[in-house]
Amino acid sequence: MITRILDGAFRTSLLLFLLGGAIVVATQAVGLVGGNGPLVEGAVTWVGTPTYVLAGLAGLLGFVLSYLKGWDTSD
Repeated sequence: MITRILDGAFRTSLLLFLLGGAIVVATQAVGLVGGNGPLVEGAVTWVGTPTYVLAGLAGLLGFVLSYLKGWDTSD
């Protein structure tokens, strides 16, 4: 039961941080092409912090799941 909840939280945080990263890159690309420096810098301020938090959460959840599911990491 707990592994299903953690797995769902892991997948959700993974999806959201990948989406956040894509938004940061796309916004910075638009700012770069348009010559808008504040937009390039602002993308990290607006979307970067929540994206970094979600990435950290996904990493921690993945670490916990590796122990709960007994993944073999010796490959």
